[in-house]
Amino acid sequence: MAYRPLVPTMSSPEDGFDEAYAGTPPWDIGRPQSAVRSLFETQSFEGPILDIGCGTGENALFLASQGYSVLGIDASPRAIEKAREKAQTSNAAGRVRFRIQNALSLDELDEEFGVVLDCGLFHVFDDENRQTYVASLGNVVTPNGHVVVLCFSDREPGEWGPRRISEAELRTAFIDGWAVETIEPARFEVNADQEGVDPSNDESVEAWLAIVRRANE
Repeated sequence: MAYRPLVPTMSSPEDGFDEAYAGTPPWDIGRPQSAVRSLFETQSFEGPILDIGCGTGENALFLASQGYSVLGIDASPRAIEKAREKAQTSNAAGRVRFRIQNALSLDELDEEFGVVLDCGLFHVFDDENRQTYVASLGNVVTPNGHVVVLCFSDREPGEWGPRRISEAELRTAFIDGWAVETIEPARFEVNADQEGVDPSNDESVEAWLAIVRRANE
């Protein structure tokens, strides 16, 4: 099934995103995602944290305000510029950094993280690049570290938005060298008045919130 694009559906993470940040893309809601906020307010993780596909930095800045050391990365120079501007006026500025980086070559970071947050990136990749992406994650997550994924769910009706992800696809993606701890239904908040968003929704869509642990080698 073909979906009308809410986010670019692509084979590489750069295509289409920088242009989207010339304005306000539908996924840039001006605050951290509620599912992310709730998770990190109720559960404790061992940092530091890599926020991958960080956009304009709302989730990264929230995590830094919770006391974590955070690196936010995105393929869009415009997004990173906006994130750095926000950081300058944040009380958590000393705990957060932002960098332009391709998600498929995370080894270039030469760093390891106790947690990687993927909020809205996983569902962008085609099948081949999804495998490359998960392998790339393995280069930066410490043994017994975690990947937290918030992605669009196949429970969302209609044809608008990005490719939907099934629970089975999530489990299959992390089958080698990973242990899926939880996959729970969640909501992904969007700007309902933006082009490409179904106006009949309630400014959030069906999502999965997955917590995956890297196996101890």
